[in-house]
Formats: sequence, structure tokens, C-alpha cells
Amino acid sequence: MMYQVPPSSPYMPCPRCHYTMPTKVTMSWWGGVVGPKMTNLVKCPQCKLQYNGKTGASVKTFIAMYMGIWMILTLVVLAVLFFAQG
Repeated sequence: MMYQVPPSSPYMPCPRCHYTMPTKVTMSWWGGVVGPKMTNLVKCPQCKLQYNGKTGASVKTFIAMYMGIWMILTLVVLAVLFFAQG
């Protein structure tokens, strides 16, 4: 079911409970301050669901990819530092 953005909010209503006034997330454990900006992350104050405020879509796939990329980059840097010493 598709919902229209209410005139009083720049964000889509919550896909779970249909609350119309989600709040912008400015920082998260997985993305710091950059990740939420990249995904237009908002949080429903009623049911606590976090989702993309512009599309209403889940951000789970983005979070998994974001975390995976950072994990790979960290492993590469550690490998370079480890092998540079020997």
C-alpha cells in the first residue's frame, strides 16, 4: 500500500504503524553521522522503526553493505600494516 507524504512532514509515514511525523536520525551506531545522511534515515517515535524517509523503504540492505565495506577496508589496512612490519 502506498502512502502520500503528509503536507506537515517532509518524510513518508511509517510503513509499519503509518504514523505521519517521523523524526530525522542524525547519528547511528552503524554509520556515525554519515550513514543516516546517505540513507535519509528517520525513526518513527511510535513504533521505533527506522527507515528511509524519502521512499519508506527499509535500510537493512544498505546497513549490511555499509558495514561489509568498512570491515573489508579495515582488514585490508590491518593486513598492509602487518605485512609492512615483516
